[in-house]
Amino acid sequence: MKQKNDSAKRATLGKLSGLVGIVCNVCLAGSKLAVGKLAGSMSITADGLNNLSDAASSIVTLTGFKLAEKPADKEHPYGHARFEYLASLTVAVMILFIGFELAKSSLEKVLHPVTVEFSLLSMIVLIASILVKAEMMIFNTRMGKRIDSTTLLATAADSRNDVLTTTAVLIAALVEHATGWKVDGIMGILVAVFILWSGIGLARDTISRFSGRCEIRLSKRTDTGDHDVSDGTWLS
Repeated sequence: MKQKNDSAKRATLGKLSGLVGIVCNVCLAGSKLAVGKLAGSMSITADGLNNLSDAASSIVTLTGFKLAEKPADKEHPYGHARFEYLASLTVAVMILFIGFELAKSSLEKVLHPVTVEFSLLSMIVLIASILVKAEMMIFNTRMGKRIDSTTLLATAADSRNDVLTTTAVLIAALVEHATGWKVDGIMGILVAVFILWSGIGLARDTISRFSGRCEIRLSKRTDTGDHDVSDGTWLS
């Protein structure tokens, strides 16, 4: 009974995180895309697209926990817990993709620098985004540690990366406005390297935790060699 209650609690908190992520990221993406278009700022527009990808990651998180809470059945006698690990790995892959795309666009800005538009509205939107993402990072870190979820910890790391990315956009805009130096591309490359490093670490950690749960157990051999590793069990 306790295990069933823990599973229900885990699924509830996981789905809550996914819903919060979808709502927050869609709102942030909409505001940044609108401001980016009005200000003619490619960096803010790119940051808004990054938030759209985060919304997609939140959908993956929500779906992963929704599938993981399904009860055991004939085909999956040990449940569907593996879906949470797949969701976590998917988020890690998305982080790597974002880092690669940011590095590519930042290198283009270094080679062909453009002026970053400065406006009070864009500053307000960027600062608000940093505060929201910082709160999301804290929220997902607490929930992830509470239920020992690699998916939520991966989501927290993604929010942390967003804080760094948006802060870089903000600093680049302020420095360029004050000095005229074209630092937007250089700042973007530094952030991209950190994001790539974070994505690789998350993928490695998820695979390691998943593999660690696949403990070999001696059991009755079957002709079909049925197996299921959702709870760390392998039947051969």
